Amino acid sequence: MSIRPLPRRPAPLPDELLSSWITRLAVANHCSVPELCGYLGFDGEHPPETMAELLGANIERLCAIARLSTGDLKGMLLARRAGVPVECMSWSDFQHCPTCTREMPGVSLRNWRYAWSLICKSCGSELLPVRASPGNERQVSPRLLTRTVEGSWQLEQAYRCGNRRQSRRVDLTMQVVGTFEFELQHAALFSQDRHHRYAMLAALYLGMSRPMLAAALALRNDPAAETRLRVAFPHQRKLLVRLARRVADLPSRRPRRKK
Repeated sequence: MSIRPLPRRPAPLPDELLSSWITRLAVANHCSVPELCGYLGFDGEHPPETMAELLGANIERLCAIARLSTGDLKGMLLARRAGVPVECMSWSDFQHCPTCTREMPGVSLRNWRYAWSLICKSCGSELLPVRASPGNERQVSPRLLTRTVEGSWQLEQAYRCGNRRQSRRVDLTMQVVGTFEFELQHAALFSQDRHHRYAMLAALYLGMSRPMLAAALALRNDPAAETRLRVAFPHQRKLLVRLARRVADLPSRRPRRKK
């Protein structure tokens, strides 16, 4: 059977997801997304986003129809690194770039899916939650933002380097953070509450750079958390004893004087 390339082919944007581009191809060629998926040889009615979802598809035929090289095709797919205990990639859009989506509605880039991404690689605008609450537009303090950026960098390095020891440290740090603050669980990395997400990344920075001090300060503010730590980490008794001593060595908080 002869291969007929698509008559209309808008160029894919740098770092655009394959699913996003296929949706734009369907619009440009006046057909539905399921119809185009069937013509391209996909099993389901939804465009694939990972290499695993392309299993069984004729890659050579797909590239010929879409006029796409194999390398470009792989560069439009998501890939989860094996052996990393912390989920750093969202399987659906949880944030977007208001500038890019205003210029091209429906577009979705790969870097928007990563937990550490704060800025759009395409235009440099700040990424925002896709379902942000109207009343949840509190100002982010410069101090929190600085720590958030540092935490996002540490998370990205641990993921991209594939260092299992570093990844386990990230996982353990997030477990400890969740013990102190119930709303800051692993899922907070993809939270639609920007302050929860930023707080988790900032806590990750403090926990990775100064773990004992960060835990001691949190424990001083919430003494009852010591019991929760003992329940969550029953095999870390010696470490918790050291932590309790560190809390005792911290200077006591002086009450603020009323003006």
